[in-house]
Amino acid sequence: MKIRYIEPKPRGATIYEIANLPKLGLPLLAAIARNTYDDVDQHIYCELIRGVEVDWNDVLDADLVCISTTTNTTLEGYAYAKKCRDAGIPVLFGGSHVTFMSHEALQHADYVIRREGHVGFAQFMEWFRGDRNPEGLHEIMGLSYLDADGNQVNNPEAPPASGEDLDELPFPALDLLEGHERMVTHPIMMKWGCPYDCSFCSVIKMFGRKLRTRSVENMMTELRMVNPERVFFYDDIFIVDKKQAKSLFHAMIDEGITPQWTAQIRADSIYKSKQTLEPDHELLALMRDSGCYMVYIGFESITQEGLDAYNKKQKVEHITTSIKLLHDYGIRVHGMFVVGADTDTPETVRATVDFAIEHGVDTLQMMMLTTLPGTAFDAQMRAEGRVLTDDYSLYDGHHCIIQPKLMTPYQLQMETWKNMLRFYSKKTPWELGRKEVRANIWRMARLATEWNFIKNLPKAIRLWLTNRPSESFKVIRTTISRRGMRTIYETLGVAIFRSYGRKQLLKFTDQPESMEHLDAIRRLPAWTPPETPEGGQTSDSLKVLS
Repeated sequence: MKIRYIEPKPRGATIYEIANLPKLGLPLLAAIARNTYDDVDQHIYCELIRGVEVDWNDVLDADLVCISTTTNTTLEGYAYAKKCRDAGIPVLFGGSHVTFMSHEALQHADYVIRREGHVGFAQFMEWFRGDRNPEGLHEIMGLSYLDADGNQVNNPEAPPASGEDLDELPFPALDLLEGHERMVTHPIMMKWGCPYDCSFCSVIKMFGRKLRTRSVENMMTELRMVNPERVFFYDDIFIVDKKQAKSLFHAMIDEGITPQWTAQIRADSIYKSKQTLEPDHELLALMRDSGCYMVYIGFESITQEGLDAYNKKQKVEHITTSIKLLHDYGIRVHGMFVVGADTDTPETVRATVDFAIEHGVDTLQMMMLTTLPGTAFDAQMRAEGRVLTDDYSLYDGHHCIIQPKLMTPYQLQMETWKNMLRFYSKKTPWELGRKEVRANIWRMARLATEWNFIKNLPKAIRLWLTNRPSESFKVIRTTISRRGMRTIYETLGVAIFRSYGRKQLLKFTDQPESMEHLDAIRRLPAWTPPETPEGGQTSDSLKVLS
C-alpha cells in the first residue's frame, strides 16, 4: 500500500520560512502506520522544508493521500486534493482549520479527521486496508465524511490522549520527510493542550485546556536517540510545570545532551511568583546550562488594556522585567506581539516597536490580529460583520483581514509593515554584528582554525548578498564543525536573523496578492457600528474584498 502525505506551504512570504521545519502531525501518523504494518510505502512532502516540492508523478500513483493544513494553507490543500481526486485517489484531511470547517473541507476531500487524529487514523488505516465496508466508517473516532445520501456524518471524537498515551506513541517519522537531511533543527513536542484561553488562539479549541505531557524519561529517550545539534520544543507553552521543566533540564545537563534549544514560553514562566515578580534563578540557570539559546515569548501587547482584551492574564510588568532577566542569563528574546485590538491605534503600533527597541528585544514578530475558525473571536468578528475577506491565504498575520475599531484597515496594515521595517533597519544587523564580534573576539578567532570554513566563507557571503540565504547557510553548515557553528549562532545569530527579517518584509511589495489586498483596503473607511444610521459599515459593505 502506498501512502503519500502533504503539508502545503503558505502562498506568500512569511517570517516562518527560516525555521525550515515541518509540523509533527503527519510524521506522527506515518510512524503509527510504519509501526503497525510492514508493507506500507510512505513518504512525506512538507513544502515548509527549504527546496521541497511535491513530486506529482509519485503522489498520483498513491493509494491514499493525507493532507494537513492550517487556515492560511487551506486553499493550497484544497487544490492539491482536487488534483488527487481527479486522478481517482481518495484524500484524507486533518489539521486545525478542517477540524472546525469539516463541512467546507468535505467539498474537497473524502474524509476529515478532527482534532487529535492519531487514534482515528489507526482505525481508518485498518478499515482502509480491509473490505472498506461503508458501515465500518461509523466506528472510526473523530472521522467526518458524507454518507451515501450526501449527508455529513461526524463520528464522536476519541478521548484526549493522556500523558501515558503520549509516552506510548512512536516518535515522529522525520526520516520519511523529503529533504529531512536539510533540517538543521530537530523538532520535539512534550505537551499537548494549553491551560490558558487567549481570545484569538485556536490551540485550546484544538487540544483542550487540560495539559497532557510526556515524561522526562520519554523525552530523554528521544534526545539520546537523535543527539541533535539544535532543538525546537514545539509546545505552545514549554514551561508550565516548573518542577518537571527543571527535571528535564537537569537530565539534559547530567547526560551532556545540551543542544542549542529554543521554545515558546510565557513572560511570567520565569518567576517564582507572578505577584511579587521574584525571579526563579534556579530555572533560568538550568535553561542556560541545558543549552537555551532563544525563547519565543507571546507578549502580545504593551498596554494592559490590550492584554486584558486578549484575555492574556498577564501584566505589562511581566514583559519588561522578563526581557532583562533572560538577557542577564545570556538567553535571547524573540518578542511576539499582536496589534489590531479594539483598544489599539496607529500610535499603539508605533509604540510597540519603540518598546521593543528600548527594552532590547532581539528579534520581533508583530502580527495583525487574525480571526481563526473555532475561536470565540472568530464568531464575534463575523457576527459584527468585521471580517474583510474569506481568502484564507491572507490569514497569516501579515495582512489586515479584520476591521479594527480605532483606525482604518489600511492604517493598521501600513503602520505594522513600516514599523516592522523600522525595527529591522538596514544598518542594525551590521551594528549588532560588529558589537558581538568585539565582545566575543577570542571565540571568533578560533574559527580561523576551521580551514574548510575559511576557504568557503567568501562563497557564503556572496550567496547571502545576492539574496540566496538558504544556499549561504548550506555552505556554512557543511564546511564548519559543530562547535564552530555554535559560535556563529551565539555571536552572529541575531544579526543574521535581523537581516533575514528585513529581506522577508521587503518581499511583501513583490507579492501581487498582497498589493491587490492593499489596494482594496485602502478604500475602506474607519469602522462604525452597523446600527449607525448614516455612514455605518454593514457586513455586506465590508465584503468588498471577497
